[in-house]
Amino acid sequence: MLLKENLKAKIKVDRLLQKLASTMREPPGRRWLDKGLTKELLAMTDFEHKMVRDLHLYVRPLGGEIMEVAVLDNELPIYHATVADVTLRKSPYWQQMFSIRNVRKIMNHQDVIASKGKESLERLHANALALLDLTYTRDDLAPLLEDARQGLEQKSIVQIQESFDLFFELLDFQPVSLEVLDRDLQIFARPKLNGGVVPTFEHLILFDEENLSLGLKKGTFSPQNDLDLAWVMQYARSEETADLQGEHVFEFLAELALERAQAHRGPNRGTNDSRLMI
Repeated sequence: MLLKENLKAKIKVDRLLQKLASTMREPPGRRWLDKGLTKELLAMTDFEHKMVRDLHLYVRPLGGEIMEVAVLDNELPIYHATVADVTLRKSPYWQQMFSIRNVRKIMNHQDVIASKGKESLERLHANALALLDLTYTRDDLAPLLEDARQGLEQKSIVQIQESFDLFFELLDFQPVSLEVLDRDLQIFARPKLNGGVVPTFEHLILFDEENLSLGLKKGTFSPQNDLDLAWVMQYARSEETADLQGEHVFEFLAELALERAQAHRGPNRGTNDSRLMI
């Protein structure tokens, strides 16, 4: 898969986890899980579906006969056991209830259960991400840049927003809300760790959906700084000019992505590595 498809898949997996975790109900009260969304998440893992008795099982090998088995019910338990063992514990035949050993297994799953609920969701999320190749080179970023340029040239908000999503996934940019501005002006920036309680960002991106203008102001920005806010308001009134405009904004983001990936390679990897990782 190309970098674009892998990034889109990662965005989808992250959003599925966020939505499932926010809608899942756990004790106190009745357990509930959105099984439709969970199936979408499971489809992006290497778990294989098996229908055993009345159970929807999702299975992947661990070693020998032992499998990792997710049961699609409101608890979403994940077991490290054989399929037969999980089936006995979750959906026994009445004849199996005559065995004291079986009854003990049915009543207590602690010896084989690996997770349940939100912990299981996180386990499935991690499995799905591990299947994605998120390494890249400058050449892998070129199609993303070209798509962004086409979106600007064709004045396609959909394509521009998709380009934002992909580059922001690489760089951890996030929306910045400023109530003093027109709602048509979208603002994004990358959080900057400064050890203080005042939020600070860097590299402010400003996108006007109405006229499709795109600008970027380099450097740090704080919503609590009156001078920074004044600059943004002046920019919105066309009284200030951004450091970069149009397609040059995306070119700058591509360079940031390469710098970040190189920094994440670690000190023990050589400078001639052909692929870089997010």
